Amino acid sequence: MILKSARQAVCLRSALTALLLAPLATLAAPHVHAEETQSWLSKEERKPRPPAMQPFHKTSASTNYKCLFNYEGLIFCTFMKDKVPGTTGPEYIGAFIDKLKGTDVDAVMFCPQAWRTNIYPSEIDPRWRKYREGQNSTGGISMEQPGNYLGFDRIMKYIHAGGDPVQEALNASRKNGIDFFISYRMNDAHHIRDLDHATNTDFWRSHPEYWLGDSNISVTFKADEDNVRMHNYMLEPVRDWYFSIFEELCTNYDVDGLELDFQRAPRFFYNREMEEGKKVMTGFIQRIRVMLDRLGKERGKSLKLCVRVPETLAKCDRAGLDVARWDELGLVDMINMSPYYLESLHVDIEGFQAKTTKAKLYAELEAYSQVMPGPKGASYADRCRFTTLDSYRAAALNFLTRGADGISFFNFDYPIPLDKRAEAARGLKGITDTDYLRTLSKTYVMVPFQERLMAESNKWPKDEFTADVVIPDDTSKVEFSRAILRVETLGSSADLNLAASLNGKPLEPCEYEDTEFSPPVKATANGYPSADKLKFFTVPLADLLPGRNRFEVRNLDKAKSVCEIFTLELRLFRPEK
Repeated sequence: MILKSARQAVCLRSALTALLLAPLATLAAPHVHAEETQSWLSKEERKPRPPAMQPFHKTSASTNYKCLFNYEGLIFCTFMKDKVPGTTGPEYIGAFIDKLKGTDVDAVMFCPQAWRTNIYPSEIDPRWRKYREGQNSTGGISMEQPGNYLGFDRIMKYIHAGGDPVQEALNASRKNGIDFFISYRMNDAHHIRDLDHATNTDFWRSHPEYWLGDSNISVTFKADEDNVRMHNYMLEPVRDWYFSIFEELCTNYDVDGLELDFQRAPRFFYNREMEEGKKVMTGFIQRIRVMLDRLGKERGKSLKLCVRVPETLAKCDRAGLDVARWDELGLVDMINMSPYYLESLHVDIEGFQAKTTKAKLYAELEAYSQVMPGPKGASYADRCRFTTLDSYRAAALNFLTRGADGISFFNFDYPIPLDKRAEAARGLKGITDTDYLRTLSKTYVMVPFQERLMAESNKWPKDEFTADVVIPDDTSKVEFSRAILRVETLGSSADLNLAASLNGKPLEPCEYEDTEFSPPVKATANGYPSADKLKFFTVPLADLLPGRNRFEVRNLDKAKSVCEIFTLELRLFRPEK
């Protein structure tokens, strides 16, 4: 191996020394008291957390879930979204789960990470022990979010003082009658361009020899690039480290299952080693399955294994994830099909159904519906558009009707202001009840599909766009007052003649009283269009089929000007009471 910098040489020497003195296999050894391993800790400092003790929460192999809710630890660390309160605590951590009581959510998928940082009292990753009063962590050379990272310091201080976010989230789940999973990111890509970023783990930072490469390339936008600072799962020390984390979490907490989050982000092998990598990853899944079965037998309960993977089997294959083989071998109980980050109806439920027979299938709904292109210098946050409750309901009905066993939510809380989260969560009651969903107004969002492994935005077709979409609503059985198609273009289309059709029948243009069908969850400077970028068409209710429908939009003035079509939205209006 050729070292690319003096920094790497130093890191490699340190790594080799550490490996000789303390092999990774010892990471999974029984816990010892802090003073036996870190002589500089005072007696008052927190001792390692003991393994979970009886009585254990009972779950059976027949337990099935309808609605999964991803709860990412980053949100309560006050990194960027919530500045009040400035410190965390059991009540604040539990509040994100308390609001779910009485909703359809029956499993919380708790991510004990803030990006890569582990935010629980870990012995495998004991960075929390290094906290010192008044420390001021920075973002290093981060291009995405420079400056101080007070949230990192706050959570490290909190854990150092005795706080345990995982146990506190688990307690809240038990109190509210919701089962509790750990959801762990298998290769998080945040801030990999910033070697000194506070939230990168010591393990990642100290072992560049475990990366696929060493460049400032963003894996999000160049998914086929090998030269990225992502962990290489072909290397046994990488797999051992992750396994030790999983074993620690599942041993020390009375969890009901483990979700392996392969979708944040799905790069694990060199492209040239992808076929061999699939076998290696399958072996790793087997190792985790054995560990879960052992713990489950000891505790008299069933520990389920869920995998969060790209939304098509083709993308899973490109990432070295042989999901169909995992199902064939009975290694996984749940498959969470995720379109990565942006809301999409293009979750290939039918494709997964054709290739899997054992695991339950979950289709994921995202909090962000689109990221708009914006003027130079516009921030990412200012270009976001957020998924409305009416769109969630439409997507849930679409997914469940097409054969998903359940649905899942990712990033649900992020766009919602702190004082509106409890109200928003009430919309999750009935979200898995197809009969109930059919009785509601809803908005189906059709976005041009893009076959990228990871997609933060979509490419937009020029002048013509065809959308095939399942509309499960039967307008002959449920009364709707009207249906309208909203066509949004990337640039102004005010002077262009656009034609739209449904199942081959032309639609008549119409006026609509606003630019949005539902009020935005939160307004952003560049996330929503002006009226000159919108066209509306009346959709005859009788022409909507209770099943697959085809919408087509064409620019009849393409000789005059090119028109990029951004998205289509079908709104079904129930009569006002």
